[in-house]
Amino acid sequence: MKKSKVIFTSAAVAAVIAGTGLLTAFAAGGGRQHEVSFVTKGSIAGSVKESGNIDGDEEYVYFARVSAPVETLNIKVGDTVRAGSLLLSYDTSDYERSVSEATITREQSEEDVKGKISKSNEYSAKYNKAASDDNAYAVLYAWQRESSDSQDESQYSESWNIQCENDSLQRQIAEKKEKIAEKEEEYAKLSAADKAGDKGKSIDEKIAGLNEDIAGLNRGIAGLPPAEMTPEEYARFNDTSNLLEDINRNWTQAKTEKRAYEEGILNSDQKEALEKQTELAKSREDAARVELDKASAGVRADVSGVVTECNVKEGSIVTKGTPLVKLIGSDDLKVTVMISKYDIGSIKTGQRAEIDISGKKYTGTVSRINHVATSEDSDKNKVAVDVGIEDADDELILGLEADVTIYTDERDGVMLIPYGGFYSDDEGDYCYVIEEGVIAKKYFTAGIKTSEYVEVKDGLKEGDVIITDAVTDEQIGDKASYAVH
Repeated sequence: MKKSKVIFTSAAVAAVIAGTGLLTAFAAGGGRQHEVSFVTKGSIAGSVKESGNIDGDEEYVYFARVSAPVETLNIKVGDTVRAGSLLLSYDTSDYERSVSEATITREQSEEDVKGKISKSNEYSAKYNKAASDDNAYAVLYAWQRESSDSQDESQYSESWNIQCENDSLQRQIAEKKEKIAEKEEEYAKLSAADKAGDKGKSIDEKIAGLNEDIAGLNRGIAGLPPAEMTPEEYARFNDTSNLLEDINRNWTQAKTEKRAYEEGILNSDQKEALEKQTELAKSREDAARVELDKASAGVRADVSGVVTECNVKEGSIVTKGTPLVKLIGSDDLKVTVMISKYDIGSIKTGQRAEIDISGKKYTGTVSRINHVATSEDSDKNKVAVDVGIEDADDELILGLEADVTIYTDERDGVMLIPYGGFYSDDEGDYCYVIEEGVIAKKYFTAGIKTSEYVEVKDGLKEGDVIITDAVTDEQIGDKASYAVH
C-alpha cells in the first residue's frame, strides 16, 4: 500500500500568498539574499493517508435452524440482497407430518385423561352412595339384631322357667313313686294276718295317698304352657330372621361396591400424573409447531448486503446448525488500512476521514483500532485501523481499493511557518529568522507538523521573517536580505 502525508490549509495558503505579495513589495537589500516566509495565522490539519480494500464492518453467518431438504435456493455468491429477502426455503413436508402426528397424540391424550377423570368422578359418586348405604345398613342391622336378640332372650327365659317347673314336678312324682315302692315292699313282708289287720290297712291308705299326690302332680304338669314357640311366635321369628338376612345381604353388597368403586377413584398423585401426560403431549405438539414455523420461514436476510459464501445447493439435505450463507452488511461498510508505528500514535477512534474510491469521495470515521499488530510483505508490523463509510451507496463494491485520508489534528487560527524553515536539535525545535537585517536563530515550541507546515505554539510572533532556504549556525549574525522567487 502507498503512504503519504497531506494537509488542507486553505487559510494558511491564503496567508502565505498575502505574505508573498508583501515580500515582493519589500525586497530588502544588503547582505546575502534568502528565500523567506512570514509567520502567519491559518488552519492546519495533520493527516495520515493509506490505501485499503472495501469490506463489511459486520459479517452475518446464517446457520440451519432445522434439519430438512433445501427446496429453493435464491442466491449465489456475489449477489446483493435486501433486508428481509428470502435466501432459501425448506421442504416442510416432514415437519407438517410431525405436527399432525403430535396433534393426534395430544387429542388422544386429552380424551384419555378426560375419560379417566369422568370415570373417576362417576366412581366417586357411586362410592359415596355405597358408603352411605354401608353406614345405613350397619345401623339397621345393629338395631334389628338387638331387637331379635331381645325377642330370643325373652322366649328362652319363658321356656326355661316352664322347663324348670316341669322338672320340679317330675322330681316330686319320682319321689312319690319311690315311697309307694317302699310301702309295697313293706306290705309284702307282712303276714296275712297283718295284711288283713291294721298294719296292712295303714300301708294301703298311705299308698293310696301317694298315688293321689302323683295324680295331682301330673295334673300340674299337664297345666304347664308348652315350652316350644306358638305358630304366631314362630311366624314372627321367621320374619325377623328373613329381615336380618336381607339386611346382611344388602349390607355385604354395599361393602363390596364401596371397595370396588374406591379402587376406581383417582387420587391427587394420579390426577397430577394424568395432567403431566397431557402437558407433555401438548408440549411436544408445540415443539413440533415451532420447528414447522422455523422450516416454513426458511432463511431470510436480516440486513441488506452481499453474499460472500454459500455452502448449500438446492435439493441437498442440511442438518440443524450447518453454516449455510455468509453476508457482508452493505449498511456497515468500511475500509481497513494498515498504519505504521510512526503514525499509529496520532490515530484515535472518532476521527473524521475522507475516502476516495475511483474518484468518488465518501465521508468516513475511524471506528476501530486493532490492538494486535501484524506484519505485511514489508515484514514491518503495522496496525489495522477500520474506517467506517458513513454515506455508503449501492455503487460500492466489496474488495475494491480505496484511498483513505484520516485527519489526526485540525486547528484554526494558529501561527504557521513553512516546513522548509523548520529545524530540530537536542535543545529543541528552531528556525532561522532575519531580524534588523541579520540572521538569528530562534527556538520555539512546535505543534502539528505536516509535509508543508509546522504549527508554532510559542517562541515566535506573527510577522516574523523565517528563512526557508539552507542556513547554518555559522551564518548567525551575518547581514541578510530576502527575496521571493
